[in-house]
Amino acid sequence: MHAALRVQAPAPSGKEDLCRDFGDPYPLILEDGTIDPVWERKILATIELPFAIPLSWDRTRVATRLRCHRMAAAVFAQVFEELKARRLEALVTSFGGCYAFRAKRRNQDLSTHCWGLAVDLNPETNALGTAGDMSPEVVEVFARHGFEWGGRWEGAARDPMHFQYCRGY
Repeated sequence: MHAALRVQAPAPSGKEDLCRDFGDPYPLILEDGTIDPVWERKILATIELPFAIPLSWDRTRVATRLRCHRMAAAVFAQVFEELKARRLEALVTSFGGCYAFRAKRRNQDLSTHCWGLAVDLNPETNALGTAGDMSPEVVEVFARHGFEWGGRWEGAARDPMHFQYCRGY
């Protein structure tokens, strides 16, 4: 892994910490609702995944890399390396994405995916608003590294495919 990717900031708590510690995209939102490409160049890094994960939207293709926030690249790498070391990769059946500039599904605030601080796994069996079937071992690995799991959220906001390196947002 490139030395610049070894920087790791602690998981932020809430929107204010998120913008302060990982950057504020709001001034870079364009009139059409997209983000100025400067944002992506400024914050994103690409890590190699230690095992291939089938894409949820095209099972004939696999993800071998992940684009995430440069300051969280090390923690993402550690999580996936631990999943492989513990032989849990078979429990990660599909990749639903990491960085994507978009609003949250239940309101118009920005998703943690906009910062490259969230990843969706196994979306076919872990739909929004359901209990899903995410493996407790996978949840535990992410939690040990500071991630919040959307499967613990309440009601319609429950999102068992979602792991985010941010709390309280």
